[in-house]
Amino acid sequence: MTSLTAVPEQSLEEHGQLPDGRSWQIAPGGYCCQFNGKDYFQIEYIPGRDCARIILTHGNAQLVELDLWFDWLFALNPALQNIDIVETDTVASRVSRSGFYQRAELWYCGNNAGKFPLQWVKNEQGVRHPLRAVPPKGEVYRRYFHSLGMDFSLRHLDPQKDLERFTGWMNQRRVAQFWEEEGDADKQRQFIDTVIEDPHKYPLIACFDDEPFAYFEVYWALEDRIAPYYDCQPFDRGSHMLVGDLRYLGKRFAYAWFNGISHFMFLDDTRTENLVGEPRADNRALLKYINGTFSWKKIKEFDFPHKRATLVMCKRKDFFRSMGGV
Repeated sequence: MTSLTAVPEQSLEEHGQLPDGRSWQIAPGGYCCQFNGKDYFQIEYIPGRDCARIILTHGNAQLVELDLWFDWLFALNPALQNIDIVETDTVASRVSRSGFYQRAELWYCGNNAGKFPLQWVKNEQGVRHPLRAVPPKGEVYRRYFHSLGMDFSLRHLDPQKDLERFTGWMNQRRVAQFWEEEGDADKQRQFIDTVIEDPHKYPLIACFDDEPFAYFEVYWALEDRIAPYYDCQPFDRGSHMLVGDLRYLGKRFAYAWFNGISHFMFLDDTRTENLVGEPRADNRALLKYINGTFSWKKIKEFDFPHKRATLVMCKRKDFFRSMGGV
């Protein structure tokens, strides 16, 4: 079973920088970190412990100025659950891993974040479900991954900009084996239009450093074919995944994008308690990354009319306790 708890508790480097240029170096008992161009503070942390202390030597620090440090420290140390902010020998505040990564404003730039009002409707198939917000165009999520030194972002699929690339991806033999949607640009445009027009689906292009590499088809599970096969809740979410750029295959990238798309789905609606997936049971390449990763678990195998599938699931509480680490 793959587990991200196996990543190193301490960076192999003795010093480094955050994306904005602020520097850090390993010091006795933790790290010495740059606050701004001239001031420094200490982080006290013993690898493997669940709590760290940020020791501020001045009283005018705003927590927002420490956000990037929180992300870096949580990502570097998967066992860490809480960071205490200490000023003049007093714990002024505590930041938890779970609470920090649910702060949507740091990464999420969509139009929902759980604020869309609850209204019940029925679709054409007679399924009663919450009315869903219309997905916005453009970018909806961006996050820096420290393990890669790269930005991961999600944006709405743009048929004008993405059709040629999407067609190439769908016609790769390894992709066609599982998606079974190979065909020319006209067929792919019809496929894209169908997804865009479906109110329970959300087509996204994933990028590393703004270079498109994957297609994620996010869906509301209650209106999807998966709903009858488990105890589906009104705001459960799932995603179909396609990595089209061969340069971004492999474990180090998969951990990042899998974490990123899961994080986005939870942030996109605070009422989402479960994420689900139904990859083909013989898709070993995907399942080896999913099972045991960021609290995703294999639940069972079952039969769709068109395939033998594996039901995988991730719960919000468990995900945010292990969030980060990449």
